[in-house]
Amino acid sequence: MVEIFRVLKEEAAQGRPVVSATIVSHKGSTPRSAGARMAIREDGSIAGTIGGGQVEAEVLAQAAKVFEERKNRLLAFRLQGEEAAEADMLCGGEMEIYLEYFPAGDPSVEGFLKEVLDRLERGERPILVVPIEDGAPFGAEIRDPLFSLPEEWELEGPPSGLKGVPPRVQTVPREGRPVLVKVREQGREKRIYLERLFAPQRLILFGAGHVSAALCPLAKGVGFRVTVVDDRPEFAHPSRFPSADERLVLPFEEAPERIGILPSDFVVIMTRGHLHDQEVLRRVLPRRPAYLGMIGSRRKKETLFRALKEEGFSEDLLKTVHTPIGLPIEAETPEEIAVSIAAELIRVRAEKRKDNKPE
Repeated sequence: MVEIFRVLKEEAAQGRPVVSATIVSHKGSTPRSAGARMAIREDGSIAGTIGGGQVEAEVLAQAAKVFEERKNRLLAFRLQGEEAAEADMLCGGEMEIYLEYFPAGDPSVEGFLKEVLDRLERGERPILVVPIEDGAPFGAEIRDPLFSLPEEWELEGPPSGLKGVPPRVQTVPREGRPVLVKVREQGREKRIYLERLFAPQRLILFGAGHVSAALCPLAKGVGFRVTVVDDRPEFAHPSRFPSADERLVLPFEEAPERIGILPSDFVVIMTRGHLHDQEVLRRVLPRRPAYLGMIGSRRKKETLFRALKEEGFSEDLLKTVHTPIGLPIEAETPEEIAVSIAAELIRVRAEKRKDNKPE
């Protein structure tokens, strides 16, 4: 998500127009869900994806018209029956995709994109408010991610509310669940797309061994911000972790305190030895991160947990540790183990968003 907004901002800063394609609604089985987006440049190159295949090809074709007309466009797709089969879209279902034209040289475009990114980088989770109107130019009605809707609009059939936001925006979706709501203004019905934006979760890898080296690019690819920690400079090195956002060389017993583990963090422990694992686990557990996993056998788990219980750690707290780590896919090689861990990270992240739990 953040990367797409960065691309939009970079294009605007370079004085180039760009189109944002966002899935604003979906029903049934579709390649991607509401909230998926991609940036389309005037030369046809893209960043991100809304599912690929014929749908994406049609979106690219329509984007060329958006660049020509300089007006937004709403596209509807039915991916069912023979029509879907002929188009190689066998998922079934329906989806709407909104193409927004961001003109070049418009201060309001750059200001909007800067504000979204600034808020995300500060750890805020702004609500994106987009009026869906075929043929509208950029900023025709609303361009404000600041929890606002015009006071004169009346919401129809509002979904469940969200604490801490103004009453007029009680239709704001749960995190990860964008919604398309109907409003009325002077008797005319309109539709508004609402999406709560959020920055990537930080994934902290304690230990820079083979599994971490394989896991880092996978985690980056699915939207985590990755920090690698090891006490050996030659292991936590850019050449081994070129895709990591941070590479820190710190003693393991000091690292959790120095880094500052947050409730939103995902933590994976896989240092080079049991003693280091136990030391990191001891210091991370009380901080209750969103995810805490440790590599190792069941025997290792029993040994470390027994020692931690003797230190006073409760059974309930120890149960929060995912160990043996990863989904059970009979993984053996470092690359296979990394896939199993990445899959578990994705599942836990999705569950937390679904339940609207703080991360």
